[in-house]
Amino acid sequence: MSVSLQNLSASASDQPDTAMSGRPHWLVPALHWAMAALIIAVFIVGKVMEDLPRDQRLPVMGWHILIGLSVLVLFLPRMVAVFVNARQKRARPPENAIKTNLAARIMQGVLYFLMLAIPLAGLTAMTTIGHNFPVLGLFSLPDFADNHELHELAENIHGTMATVLIILAGLHALAALWHHFVVKDDVLRRYLPGR
Repeated sequence: MSVSLQNLSASASDQPDTAMSGRPHWLVPALHWAMAALIIAVFIVGKVMEDLPRDQRLPVMGWHILIGLSVLVLFLPRMVAVFVNARQKRARPPENAIKTNLAARIMQGVLYFLMLAIPLAGLTAMTTIGHNFPVLGLFSLPDFADNHELHELAENIHGTMATVLIILAGLHALAALWHHFVVKDDVLRRYLPGR
């Protein structure tokens, strides 16, 4: 009997840190910070591009598109990592945290939607201008249609959603800091390097 208990104890201690502490698999925070950096970069590049004369925008727009496509490419592995991580058994949160968790889940869902919708709207805008668009000499975005109305609509949606995403990301960061400094829980620490 003592051998069985020792084996059970040993197998529990061998479980990954994620299952024991609620800390996500390392891939989740890695993709979180990578996408955060890319989203901030693509927003800044987009704002710089808006302030340039039209004849000087081409190379900056190329960087904007390349970084935006990187966000889109990382979106699928991020969702897979989040889904796999969510399937791990976690301790039930205290009753007073359930409403906070629901608000956080809604915020997460909106952020994920925007991370997918913004690059897709940008791609729609760039593939309806009536000609292929070269991206820094690496490749060209194909011309699917010469549709000025759709181009303008997609461009406006792209810009508006990008602004909303940055505002929500700022609120998300403030919420993480509030958890860390006021609530003093491990919400932020789980996404930082180290144990």
